[in-house]
Amino acid sequence: MEIYLKPIISACYVFPVLAVLFTLPYIIYEYHKYGSILVIRTGVVYTFIFYMLTSYFMTVLPLPPIDSVTPDSACMLLVPFDAVRRVVATVNITLSNPATYINLFKCGDFWQIAFNILLLVPFGVYLRYYFKRKWWQVLIMSFCYSLFFELTQLSGLYGIYPYPYRFFEVDDLICNTLGGMVGFWVAPAVVFMLPKRDRMDEVAYNRGQIVSEFRRIIAWALDMLVIMAPVAVFFAIDKEKFMNAVYDVRYLVVIAVYIVIAFTIVTAVTKGRTIGKALVNIRLVRAESKKRDNKAADYEAENIEADTHRRVNVFRLMGRYFILYVLSLPSPVYAYNLYHVALKAYGWRFSVSIAVCVLCLMVTAYFAIDFILCLFSSTRQMFYDRVMGITHVNMVKQKEKISK
Repeated sequence: MEIYLKPIISACYVFPVLAVLFTLPYIIYEYHKYGSILVIRTGVVYTFIFYMLTSYFMTVLPLPPIDSVTPDSACMLLVPFDAVRRVVATVNITLSNPATYINLFKCGDFWQIAFNILLLVPFGVYLRYYFKRKWWQVLIMSFCYSLFFELTQLSGLYGIYPYPYRFFEVDDLICNTLGGMVGFWVAPAVVFMLPKRDRMDEVAYNRGQIVSEFRRIIAWALDMLVIMAPVAVFFAIDKEKFMNAVYDVRYLVVIAVYIVIAFTIVTAVTKGRTIGKALVNIRLVRAESKKRDNKAADYEAENIEADTHRRVNVFRLMGRYFILYVLSLPSPVYAYNLYHVALKAYGWRFSVSIAVCVLCLMVTAYFAIDFILCLFSSTRQMFYDRVMGITHVNMVKQKEKISK
């Protein structure tokens, strides 16, 4: 039993680390396809990743020392049902006497068959429930997945070992494939409490009609990674400049102006869709006075390309990003520097420095409050969008009617 528990325990340690690598790409994919992400869908995908990791570990672990693997360490066993014959030959079972059935649980070959079947049962469940595969597709994919395990062992873990360290057994292929089909058959009984995949798609699509603040934050974060990459490289060359940039208003203004220009050019050229916005399927357009209901969402997404009067011009974009990156976000740093200027100033310079410092703090407070209000509202726009008459629209469209 320990040989099976060790890979599972190893997966429990490794999975949280690997999950981080899968999280962001999956969120981007969900946002791009549906415009929203569901917690339950994320949970299903997480458990699927965990299962795939565990099943892989169970086929390659434990790893023997490389110098202990020889040409005679393992070979190919190509006789079908040889393990079944070994069980029948070694276990004394009388069909008419149920008390003898206990001997099965004392046989190592029986446990090998049982675990090889159970190994791919979850695989069949996931394929039917979440990936909506048919029985013949589950059959082929289960066989291919099992064959991948066997070839991994046969190749000596892709050449790390000079020779195979485990047996290539045709019985494993048969049992694993059978396990995948068992999972397909029992899937309705296993996942009856979970919502159907079609229902999850429908809910995700309906939620995606509203461009949430979190969705905009994801787009903004992706854009900042791209736009700030040259700045990060520049300051990485000179660490002293990086430290000065934190406190020196001149560096801050230069960076802010660079971001404004970069965002304005990119957004104008792409007609409201930056890299981040394209990945989460949203766009900046001119705000309309009247709201569109959910029934018009598909029409809006399909016709926004041709709806030229809603495209944002360069001047609106310049104003939007100037308010955000030159006035609002750096305002705490402005206040900090003005405070230190006021400590050394006298007369009217002191009064002006304090007044502007208070004004910067008021801008910071207003920005923070407005941001919090936007987090708790599904329709509220940030003040810089309201001032410039700009809004985000959802570009996800339902390409086909979701089956009931």
